[in-house]
Amino acid sequence: MKMTHFGKRFRIGILSSTVLVLSMMWAPALAGAAWQSDSTRSAINIGLTGHSGFIIPHSSDIKDISGSNPWGIEADVSLHFTNERAWQYLQGYPRLGAALAYYNFDNPDVLGSAYTLLLYVEPFLSAHRRFSLSFRFGAGLAYMDNIYHPETNPDNLFYSTRVSFPLEVNLLGNYRLNERWMLRAGGTYKHISNGGLRQPNKGINFPSATLGLNYALRPAAFPERQASAGMREQQERNFLVAIFGTGKDRRDEPSRKLPLLGISAYVSQPIGRISALTGGAEWIADYTLRKHLQDEEDGRNFQRGALLVGHELRIGRFRFNQQLGVYVYSPYKARDPVYQRWGLEYHTAGHMFYGINLKAHRHVADFLDARVGFRF
Repeated sequence: MKMTHFGKRFRIGILSSTVLVLSMMWAPALAGAAWQSDSTRSAINIGLTGHSGFIIPHSSDIKDISGSNPWGIEADVSLHFTNERAWQYLQGYPRLGAALAYYNFDNPDVLGSAYTLLLYVEPFLSAHRRFSLSFRFGAGLAYMDNIYHPETNPDNLFYSTRVSFPLEVNLLGNYRLNERWMLRAGGTYKHISNGGLRQPNKGINFPSATLGLNYALRPAAFPERQASAGMREQQERNFLVAIFGTGKDRRDEPSRKLPLLGISAYVSQPIGRISALTGGAEWIADYTLRKHLQDEEDGRNFQRGALLVGHELRIGRFRFNQQLGVYVYSPYKARDPVYQRWGLEYHTAGHMFYGINLKAHRHVADFLDARVGFRF
């Protein structure tokens, strides 16, 4: 099998695993919806949200056209579940919804605009209070109106198919003005690419500040509940080991991929009901770097080791990780001596977990990996 096929299949695998995680998040609330009584009926909400951000120049090939400031407007409709089963699954009341959005990339001649349809799940923490926090994760379809063309638009290396696949995560603070109106503000991170189906496909990554307003067509009450014994066990200290990998662009031929593989081990120590501190280490073997060193006749080792510290947000079976890595073994020096990791994991009722994770050096993304692990 050619390495370019490896890269395509692995990127498709990441998208597939994302859809699988999203479906697992939808399942319990949908199952619980069938038997809700009038006292636990779901709220129905509509919302309007604005976004303003910047493009991350995660590759030197796109640095010259990454200086724009995208903006967008989003309309959504959602069900906000209040039943016991949904709460126990996520340890928070989840919203399930669909969002239709328009994004202007502030560069019409090269990047054009995107029209996206997203399905999302959004657990709320302390939904019964006036102020609450929520974390959204979504995936869907996007229509891109000005794609790469070798003659008419050769500078757009971000995407080359009109239909692409957006992924979105955000963290919002929510302030309930009254029974029906809610003000929302926070940050959103969005990635759009075609999963390696056609090149070029650098993908576009753009974080944004987010401000919105929600209206409850049908309000609902959110009882304060206690976690089940099984969910309390997941809040204990854990030792975790994960293997991860992805396909990464070659430096000499960006249209071809080589594998990147690694292993991570860390301890997660709870410091509150939903928060934990993490610390550990990881080892990475980047075969694009090995190819580069071979081409340069450089005998240095292509592998790297690092120590990790960070924070973990635990929402039921899901964990959102933020970690800082410091290289302790790097014969061929990296872009920076430190880097960041942002990850989302789903933990089963047993000891397995699955997730996706983004590694970045400051504002420049390095790679997105898929991972599977074991929790002790």
